Amino acid sequence: MASQRQLSGSNNGKPTAAVRRRRALAVLVLVVALVGVGWAASSALIGKSATPSKATASSDSTSSAATTTASSGSPALVNLQGITPLVPGQAKVMTNAAVPERKVALTFDDGFCPACVKKIVDVLEQTGAHATFFPNGRYAASWDPQASRIKALVAKGQLTLGNHTFSHNASTSIGADAFGQDLQRNEDWIEKTFGLTGRPWFRPPYGDYNAGTVDKAGQLGYTNVVMWSGTVADSSLKSPNYILNAIKFWAKPGRIILLHGNYPPTAHVLPKILDLLKKKNLTPVTMAELVKGGTTSDRGNTGY
Repeated sequence: MASQRQLSGSNNGKPTAAVRRRRALAVLVLVVALVGVGWAASSALIGKSATPSKATASSDSTSSAATTTASSGSPALVNLQGITPLVPGQAKVMTNAAVPERKVALTFDDGFCPACVKKIVDVLEQTGAHATFFPNGRYAASWDPQASRIKALVAKGQLTLGNHTFSHNASTSIGADAFGQDLQRNEDWIEKTFGLTGRPWFRPPYGDYNAGTVDKAGQLGYTNVVMWSGTVADSSLKSPNYILNAIKFWAKPGRIILLHGNYPPTAHVLPKILDLLKKKNLTPVTMAELVKGGTTSDRGNTGY
């Protein structure tokens, strides 16, 4: 029979060595168990954090994209002339705009000179000046190489893109139906080349139009038939001095100035044109900006 001292595990009221060892082992087991539970809980939390839900991942990636845009200092480009379903409307002819500010629209037609088109785009990029292009698909060799740059300028709001027909035929001489087909052919080329639409801006080749062609343009969504109220007459070769003198004469608030991407003097003198406008306290704007800033009127063109 065990003695009372063995049953109580004491020696004069104190635990024996064996009891102390058993107690220490029990405490150690308890500590290990608690540590294991804590580690498992921590691992679960870490795993949850490292594998976010779809909603969290989407939010994080959006935040990251926004941060990248902000840190780069370059706002995302917007497709200002995005391709949308055709909406027919009543076309109006415009040659001038009554604007409260001193604004003028520089518009460039045709573009059968590849080096000229490139130079004009170069100047717009370098100076930040605003303008409007009315290209013809028959001169695709000039326009196609500049397509991405032109699209970027449109996205920045620095450029308006319009339709000048594909073949550059006189509208009234070919009839309204043939004209409509040629206008749509150029729209198809614009969409394919630039990823944009030329609507609602249409410039009649040679300034030639009648009620039938204007109505057909409206049916195809070209509700702004853009003429001009000043020209440098550079559809044929002109000297730099001639072009600058024409700008001095015609450039006034609200004017739509006709130029071409056809001959080197126009392209090379463009920086001087911009300087001249600045001296006249005139700001070059796109057709979209000119129309937005005032009311347009049809006063007849001033030659080609």
